Amino acid sequence: MTLALDGHALAPVTDVAGASLPDRWAHHPVVVAEAAHGGWDATHAWSDDDAFLVRLRWRERIDGGRPLAVDHDAAGVSLLAVGSPAGAARLLLAADAELRPGGVGPVVRASMPRGTFSELSVSARPDGLAVPAPFDHAPIDAWDWYAATTPPAAVSGEERVDELLGDAGRAAAAACLAVANPDGELPVSEPRSRWWGWRDDGGAVRAVAGASRRVPGRPWALGSIGTDPAWRGRGIAAAVTAVAARAGLAEAPMVTLGVYAHNEAARRVYRRLGFALGQEFESSRP
Repeated sequence: MTLALDGHALAPVTDVAGASLPDRWAHHPVVVAEAAHGGWDATHAWSDDDAFLVRLRWRERIDGGRPLAVDHDAAGVSLLAVGSPAGAARLLLAADAELRPGGVGPVVRASMPRGTFSELSVSARPDGLAVPAPFDHAPIDAWDWYAATTPPAAVSGEERVDELLGDAGRAAAAACLAVANPDGELPVSEPRSRWWGWRDDGGAVRAVAGASRRVPGRPWALGSIGTDPAWRGRGIAAAVTAVAARAGLAEAPMVTLGVYAHNEAARRVYRRLGFALGQEFESSRP
């Protein structure tokens, strides 16, 4: 199932770095949601019928809090592409040639359609133009971008889900994540985040879901979703994710999340809750 975005719920992205986007990319769910999360600081954008590529500066967050980027580099850029891997590879090589001598880099982080790195290894290139870093190495990970625009139906176990409020709530979320998802990218310390937990009969949190709310009224990004390994297979991840997604859709017209490509169990949960695939990605990052 592929997500169809209602352009009236979230405004299309019609202009990026002075370039007008064709309707196909202006209304693409990933483009619309990711641009809305915090506002893109784009230096360049390229598109054709097969793909859209944007080059973004790293930025510190204006409130002085944690950077939006995983690793801030004032001199670096990030790249995001959607569409087909062959199209993204073609746009990347054209962009690198256009921006010579420096090319598209230095690229701190890149998220590209899955298969782009392989396409670049076999793509025809202008004489003397090498594949730019980090695309001359294998991607770090593969993941899927999902989104929902309709609140999920109630699922079993939601009555045990509470919002984890205050210092005590965040401590409970952190304790659960330490065993459930220690590598989760959304930190409990993120000041604009909200957290929900599923509690057992003794009150201990056994599953948790966080939500990044970078800009009020804009799409939420769920993250650091995890279940204590001893409690998996009971549907409690679905319960905590459903409650968090419903809360997000009460504030904004879309909720998004990312899931590693190998995690088929999680993908089944998210699809059952109404999340739809927007793009398959592969990434390079610090």
